[in-house]
Order: sequence, then structure tokens, then C-alpha cells
Amino acid sequence: MQRDFDLVVTILGSFRDADAATLTGQEVTQAVQELAEGDLPAAVVEHHLEILADAGLAKKLTEGTTGQDAVWRITWKGYDALEQDEEDEEEEEDEDDLDYDEE
Repeated sequence: MQRDFDLVVTILGSFRDADAATLTGQEVTQAVQELAEGDLPAAVVEHHLEILADAGLAKKLTEGTTGQDAVWRITWKGYDALEQDEEDEEEEEDEDDLDYDEE
């Protein structure tokens, strides 16, 4: 399975925008599916939660629990990655504006 960076950002954003400090895998999947175009399988979201944990961007709080029942939270490093992505997008928009102005 390929890593989908847009999905990574969407998952991190779902943690940031949640009312609670933690989310179950099912809650993350529901939030992502609401934003996704088309049908996104729960297994894909679960895989990305696991690789987010591998990278230190999210943390599983329930050991031994897998799949949709596991409880997750975003880490400090996850917030930093999300902020960096937003800054990169702003820079790209600024560059696009400059390119348009030069024409």
C-alpha cells in the first residue's frame, strides 16, 4: 500500500479539529470519509494511522487494541508537521500570485 500524503494531512487535521483530545480509529475514519471524494476503506485509514505512529506524528493510546477500536491522539511532532504543511501551501499560493503578477 502506498503512502498518501494528502490522507496523512487530512488525518492530522481531523485530530486538530476534533472537540476531544483523543479519537478512536472509527472516529478518524468517519471524519476522513466525510472529507474524502469517493469511498475510502477503513483499512487504508488504519494503515495510515499506523505509519503516522511509526513516524511519531500520532500515538496509539490503547495497547493491544487494533483497527477501529484503538484510541489515538496527535503528538507535538504531528502538530508541527501539520503547521509546516500549511506554511508550505501559503508559500505556494504566494508564488502563484507572483507568477500571475509578472504576466
